Amino acid sequence: MDFNLDETQQEIADLARRILEDRVTHLSLKTIEAGLAWFDRDTWSELAKAGLVGIALREDVGGGGMGLVELSQVLEAQGRTAAPLPLIPTVSAALAIDQFGTLSQREAWLPGVADGSIVLTTALQEYGNDDVENPYVAATEAAGTWTLTGIKVMVEFAEHAQRILVAARTPKGPAMFLLDPKVAGVSMVRGMSSRKEPVHEVHLEGTPAELLGSVAEGATMLRWLHERLIGMVCSVQIGVTETQLRLTADYTSTREQFGRPIATFQAVTQRLANAYIDVQAIRLATCSAMWRLASGLDASEDLMVAKWFASDGAHHIAHGAQHMHGGAGVDIENPLHRYTLWSKHLEGTLGAGTASLRTLGAQLAAD
Repeated sequence: MDFNLDETQQEIADLARRILEDRVTHLSLKTIEAGLAWFDRDTWSELAKAGLVGIALREDVGGGGMGLVELSQVLEAQGRTAAPLPLIPTVSAALAIDQFGTLSQREAWLPGVADGSIVLTTALQEYGNDDVENPYVAATEAAGTWTLTGIKVMVEFAEHAQRILVAARTPKGPAMFLLDPKVAGVSMVRGMSSRKEPVHEVHLEGTPAELLGSVAEGATMLRWLHERLIGMVCSVQIGVTETQLRLTADYTSTREQFGRPIATFQAVTQRLANAYIDVQAIRLATCSAMWRLASGLDASEDLMVAKWFASDGAHHIAHGAQHMHGGAGVDIENPLHRYTLWSKHLEGTLGAGTASLRTLGAQLAAD
């Protein structure tokens, strides 16, 4: 299997990397992180102008008509720069609307996503529920109107979103709904993730919402979204871990002890080699999973393998990078700290390593 990028994919990767690396710096990140918005809107606009935010949306709504492999290149570039952008929440929700929404829903939200004027997010995770495909939030219908009741957690960019895509439970099974976060019956509690990113609890109390697709296909839709979200998280983790490795290689090549760079010491070389292997494992497993999703193939096992490496392998990379920096990497003036925190955030998103192994084991046992 050849995972080398074709010419178009490489051009997309280069463009995304160029835009983000030109605009996102340690100083600019410090400025954004010191504020309340935690959103680099100018860079978001530049990515949208370049066609990268909507790259995987259909062309009739202003998208690029590309696929998940191309989108993965943009997400990887975000990971490399630790850019505070709502790529995963907005694009995942937009992809679901593009795939399952009505014409009016697609026309209402997707052109704005493509041009950068609309931010969306997803709300799948809940307290005490490891299975996002079987939500606790309840959806009830009366006189043709759906209302939602319950709590969603770890909702990213909720305060910036025009719509939240919510997974909920109906009497006939799970379904997905588009929620206006400003309607009556919505309250939000602001928190902070391990990477210092604002995240919200979204409390719903008989809140009106718009059904996406149908209840009959709700379970299929939710699994479709869940799988793509996992692939997107792993794609970002490639960029995060690769940058941790690069920063550590640069540091150990210049930090001297006993009159020579510590990178020449065998123990350090071995730690760097192990980190390189882990980065490549995340990359290979994620590329396989995203390619299978883009090709319409079953990617369930590949995704769990990718998420395990993006959790367990990423944990080892982060630990090794801090160890080889001799503790200097925890200083907030050192860019490494930002990648350590985001790696930890991604590690636990949608289930950490143990949860991924349990799911993979159940899949293999059922085959």
